[in-house]
Order: sequence, then C-alpha cells, then structure tokens
Amino acid sequence: MPDFIFEFHCFVAWLHFVALVIAGGAMPVCLILSGFEETHEDVRGISAVLWKKLAVWGMRCAAASGVALLIINLARGHESFSQPILLSLIALAGLLVWLCETAPKALGNSKRGTALLAMALFLVVSFIVTNRGAFAKSDPARPDVVDQPIAPVHQSPLAPPAPQEAPAVSPLES
Repeated sequence: MPDFIFEFHCFVAWLHFVALVIAGGAMPVCLILSGFEETHEDVRGISAVLWKKLAVWGMRCAAASGVALLIINLARGHESFSQPILLSLIALAGLLVWLCETAPKALGNSKRGTALLAMALFLVVSFIVTNRGAFAKSDPARPDVVDQPIAPVHQSPLAPPAPQEAPAVSPLES
C-alpha cells in the first residue's frame, strides 16, 4: 500500500507541474496575440479564447492537483502547515486563480491589465517556489548541520585506493 501512495503522489506532482507549464506558457502567448488584435481584425478575440482554454484550465488543474498534493502529504504524516511560506503561497495561488478567471473577459474588451497582473503574479509565485530556501526561516528547534572539514589524504597516485567501509543497509520493512 505505501508504494501505491508514493506512485500516486509522484503522478499528482507531475500533473501539477504539467498544468503549471501549460498555464504559464499560454499567458505570454495570449498577451502577444492581444497586441496583434489591435491591428489585425481577423485575429480579434483569439487571445481571450486561448486564455480561457489554456491558462484558465491549466490553473484550475494546477490548483486541484496542488490541493490533492497537500492532502496526500497530510495523509503521509508530513506537517505541511508548519512551514509559514505555505500559507502565503496558498493565498497567492488563490489570487492567481482568480486573476486567471477574470482575464478572458478583460482580454475580450481589449484590456490587458488583468492578464499582465496574472502573468506577473505567476512569475512571482514561481520565483518564490523555486527559491524556497531564500524565503523560508530556519527551524530553531533543529540545529543546523555543520559540515565536517575534509582532511586531505596524502596518497600516491600509484598506490591502490584505501578500502572504504560499506554503509550499513537495514532490511526493508514490510
């Protein structure tokens, strides 16, 4: 049973990633197309339609899979809400989904402000998630890991390498 939960977690994480890539890739394309709509009558409205089909549905799938990942992590015993950055990311993700939902109507009226704000917020959230260590506070209850200095080994290049101990392997738990 634990293998199934692990594989399901990996699948949902992959689905979350793919949905974010689709939504994040569609946003600048739609904004570029909205610029062409002013001069080309034959493509008028296509940016709103593409935003609705790709960016909105990508964000909906990403939000649903993100909630599923949170539930899976809670079921696995992870204390996800102990990280203060998670609560702010959930709030930003909710705002991002709301902006993505309202952007197609604005793009249909030749207004790009909401779509630009949604894309900027997407970039901010992805930056925070990618550089999570820069924004997360260290846990004072857990001591920092101290790197052990590596002592130089003076060994002749012709001498055979020194035998190393194999790490102890515990039997797999059932």
